[in-house]
Parts: sequence; C-alpha cells; structure tokens
Amino acid sequence: MQDLTLNILGFPAANRDLTVQVRDPATQNMVREVKPFLDGTVRIPQIDPGAYEISVIHPNVALPVLVRPIRVLPQGDTRISLVLDPSKFRNTPIDDIPDANLGPVQDSAQSIAETVLPLSNKVAGEAILAQDWNTLASAVRDTALAVGQLTRLVSPLGHNHPELEKKFGEVSDNFEELINSVTAALAELQRQMQTQRIRTQIGDVLDQAGPVLTDAQRANFLNIASTLESSSTNPPLQFSRDTRNAAVQMQTQLSDLLDLKKDDPEFAASAPVTQLQQAIDLAGQQRTISYDAELTHYRKVDRSLGGALNFISKR
Repeated sequence: MQDLTLNILGFPAANRDLTVQVRDPATQNMVREVKPFLDGTVRIPQIDPGAYEISVIHPNVALPVLVRPIRVLPQGDTRISLVLDPSKFRNTPIDDIPDANLGPVQDSAQSIAETVLPLSNKVAGEAILAQDWNTLASAVRDTALAVGQLTRLVSPLGHNHPELEKKFGEVSDNFEELINSVTAALAELQRQMQTQRIRTQIGDVLDQAGPVLTDAQRANFLNIASTLESSSTNPPLQFSRDTRNAAVQMQTQLSDLLDLKKDDPEFAASAPVTQLQQAIDLAGQQRTISYDAELTHYRKVDRSLGGALNFISKR
C-alpha cells in the first residue's frame, strides 16, 4: 500500500466544490472518492500500486472537469499535479451596457424647432431677410450636429453587439466541447457493443466447431476480442488500427479452424461462420480517424449485421 498525493492547480476558486474520483480503468469501478482541501491538495492514503483513472467532478459542470490516467508507483509516495482549464467553469454574464443619455440631443432638437417656428409663417412675395436666412442656416447646422451626436450615442440598424457576440462565442465553445465529449462517449460505447458482438460471434463459431480445438486454442481465439476491448478508450486512429489488426488475427484463427474442419462442408457454410466472416471483413475496412467517422462506420456495420444489442440479446 502506498500514498497518493494530488495537487489541483489552475482554478483555486473551484477547489471547495470539487470531488476527485479514483477508478479502475478496466472496470470503471470506484476505488476512492475524496474532496480536496481549499489549496487543491488531495491526499489518498493506503492505495494499491498500479494504473488508475482520475476524474475531477464539479456539481455545476455536466461532464468531468478533468479525466486523466495515472499510475501509483510501487515504491515511495506518488505525487501528481492536475491542471484544470479555467474555461470549464466560465459562465460570463452579458455585459451591461449603460443606456445612452439622449437628453441633450432632445433638448437641441426642441430648441431648433422653436427657433425656426417664427420663419414658418412667411407669405408669398415677402422678402427673406438676411437675419431670417442666417437663423435658418444655423438651425440646419444645429440639426446636423444633433444627428451626428445621435449616431455616436445610438448605433444604427445592423450594428454589432460586442457583449452579445462575446457571450455567444463562449456558449458556442461550451456547446462544441459538450458535443465532442458526447460523441467520444457514444463512440466508446459503440466500441464495447461491437466488440461484445464479435466475442459472441467467435463463441458461436467455437460452439459450432465442437471439441476440435484445445482449451488453449479456444482461449487464444476469444482473447482477440478481449485485447480489442481493452483498447476501447484509445483515440480513433489508434483504435482503427487495433481493429484492423484484430481482423487479421481473427481471419488467421478462422482459416486454421476451417482447415481443421475441411471434411465438414456444412461447418464452412453455417450461419455462425458466415456472420463472423462478414464481421471480419467489415472490421478490416475500418480506417476512421475521427469519432464522427467511426460512428458512421458502426451504422454501416449495424445495417449489414443488425443492431449489436439485438444480436447480443438474442444469445
């Protein structure tokens, strides 16, 4: 038993509400759940050496703030620093832009109206005096200045709202991060279901073959699915490569089994063998490099083989 010490850095304001979960990466079973001190220190005593997965949870954030694999060393205390991304907790209120003071503009407009009012009662043939003309010109000038001031105080139609643009940008970033997290979780769930279907298909083929293989040979065949399942949290490119490697191994094992059963033509044409061969072909075609493309590939697999859950539940 060793001691594990974690230092949570990056956003001290959230430390008092955080919860740190230590899980077994293979089974996702909870090993420990602790709360950090206000300085971000987390001490977990008496924990077995080995690989674990750390999840940092905050009650106001839907998804874990941080998920990271760690390893507790067999000798001495293990100390690990975890750096949180402050943007995970960001919820910036929309800036309150103060209302523009339009009183001076209104007063100026009222003054202009009162100034030019006496000039509105001219009759036909009456002379326009220089004083009247100057008054009218001054009123036009004051009107232009008031309009200019108004355009600086109140933006015209189609203007930008920087405070709203800033908030929408933040919401868009948060939503995109949520979509990416959900897509990754769905892809990993699909990986587990598809791998379980392959395990079931291998088991059906072995049952159909009978005692022609030794226990060790049967275990080797089934271990291909176990190895693929253990890599279900790898990035898409790596998991795609793992799936193609598993397809090659399964094809080799199936070919050896068909050689052993070459005197039984019904075995090669049986439903378990043809279904497994089809699954191997589809697995060999997987060359996805993103979670979205991977989910599209699994939809293709389900159209060809039927839903993974339905396939497994029937057995």
